[in-house]
Amino acid sequence: MRFTDRSGGVSRRRVIIHFPEQVAPEERDPQLRDKIARELVVIVRQLMQQFSDPMSARALLQSQQNSDEALSIKRDADPTFDFCGYLEALPEPDGMYMGNANIIPRQPRLYLYHAYLVYMEAHGYRNALSLTMFGKGLSAMLKEYGLNYEKRRTNQGMQTNLALREESNADWLPKCDEPTAT
Repeated sequence: MRFTDRSGGVSRRRVIIHFPEQVAPEERDPQLRDKIARELVVIVRQLMQQFSDPMSARALLQSQQNSDEALSIKRDADPTFDFCGYLEALPEPDGMYMGNANIIPRQPRLYLYHAYLVYMEAHGYRNALSLTMFGKGLSAMLKEYGLNYEKRRTNQGMQTNLALREESNADWLPKCDEPTAT
């Protein structure tokens, strides 16, 4: 299941229960949903008893929300969130420019939006966010990685404090043509 809420509302409220292994069709229980529904009251009551102190429950939940496992699951569920994992924040907004889809040819090492589009294509995703939606969601997603997002207007366009991490070269960025000797 994929969530694309960029306001953070879904992220704050959802609990991800990850089932990494598939169950063979012949081993699946057709009544599983009904069985879980019947046990839901007991499950909630047990959780309420175990976490009767709201502050300790909150601390445990927040530590889990920011864990490496939670980030990994979020990266698997949302390609834009995964793309943000390839970014690093610089101290000042003198990194990549935001760019737009009309700049041709694409320059993914210079323009952040071009890098996002190249990432989406390299991973086979067809529905990339528009520039507006990408820009609106960027700050919240980077905050989940512990990164601060800054930008400034220049004569060349909107410049950010973001740069691509080295892993992007090996994972999905196109290779630069090497100069040939003549």
